[in-house]
Amino acid sequence: MNLSEIFARNLRVRMATLDYKTSDLFRLTGIAKTTLMALQSGHNKGVQFTTVEKLAVALKCNPWQLFDEDMNWTAYKWANKYQGVNKNE
Repeated sequence: MNLSEIFARNLRVRMATLDYKTSDLFRLTGIAKTTLMALQSGHNKGVQFTTVEKLAVALKCNPWQLFDEDMNWTAYKWANKYQGVNKNE
């Protein structure tokens, strides 16, 4: 699995964990929906640091977690509920 695919998988899983849709990320980050869809598909050739930073803030995670091949997002579900993380914040 290449880095774009790992990033795409982690982005999709984190979005699902937080119950976010592409439109939610667009609203929170200002990143174009077409760019978000390309990042989710893994068909992008690269991603800008500022984009990763915006996504990490919106997804309430660290930037490196989006690139971690062994990231286990389900372990963070309890923390999200405990911290009151939701898309309306």
